[in-house]
Amino acid sequence: MKTQVHLIVDGNNAIHAIPDLLVILSSDRQAAREALLSLLQPIHDVEGCRLTVVFDGREGIGSIQKRGNNARFCVVYSSSEQSADGVIEQMLLAAKSPDVITVATNDNLIRSCAYEVGASAVRSEDLPHWADRAVSHQQEVLRNAPSSKAAPTFENRIEIPKSLLPNG
Repeated sequence: MKTQVHLIVDGNNAIHAIPDLLVILSSDRQAAREALLSLLQPIHDVEGCRLTVVFDGREGIGSIQKRGNNARFCVVYSSSEQSADGVIEQMLLAAKSPDVITVATNDNLIRSCAYEVGASAVRSEDLPHWADRAVSHQQEVLRNAPSSKAAPTFENRIEIPKSLLPNG
């Protein structure tokens, strides 16, 4: 059985690396975060990978939120004492199977940490292409899926004597 990938995304890094998200960020931080999560949704849905997006928290204790009540798609906000980078590094160091983890970031220290523990890394700006491939794959699967049978048509199979029929 193939082990599913766990994609960990350095959220703020990705927003700054993806031009469309950076434009949104210039006017609304939360909208940029939501746009990133929407961008990543096909990767989660089509590829079935576990997805964790880590953002810097503003104040107080950190939090973990499920996206759409799905425990396999989480958004993590770091605490005020630890950056998102620190959370990602902790996740990598604590991983029991780092070989199934891919980290999306342009931060060289996080990438080095990922490689050191046996995880993979991709550049943040590659995420839109990954999402596009997931959508294209899903469209191809749907195009090639056997078409469902047409709904059966009603057919009267009861013999009715012609004398009972109108005009009969």
